[in-house]
Amino acid sequence: MGIGQTIVIKGEVSGEEDLFIAGRIEGHVHLNGCTLTLAPDSRIVGDVHAGTVVAGGRLEGRIVAATRLEVRATAALQGELSTPSLHIADGAQVRGRVDMPARAARSHVERLAAAV
Repeated sequence: MGIGQTIVIKGEVSGEEDLFIAGRIEGHVHLNGCTLTLAPDSRIVGDVHAGTVVAGGRLEGRIVAATRLEVRATAALQGELSTPSLHIADGAQVRGRVDMPARAARSHVERLAAAV
């Protein structure tokens, strides 16, 4: 599913499928375990909760990526970031607090121990 460049949404967006945003959202975005991808000219002002966030546009708010946060060179993020895996490209702008929970590292070690 996608939100085009001329679309402006004011309010909450939620779902259980991947979402591509090229437009603007003023409100919270909650995608249960799915991927949120932001085009370079997109903008979200509000909190974001998703499995994976691929940021190419502007985000202002709290960003929680349960699996991974990828910040592309065209991105500008401001706020509180929480993710076990963070990738920031050269040229990206990140301003705020970053929290990388150890929970993901422990679960990986637990999976390795269980495999032995």
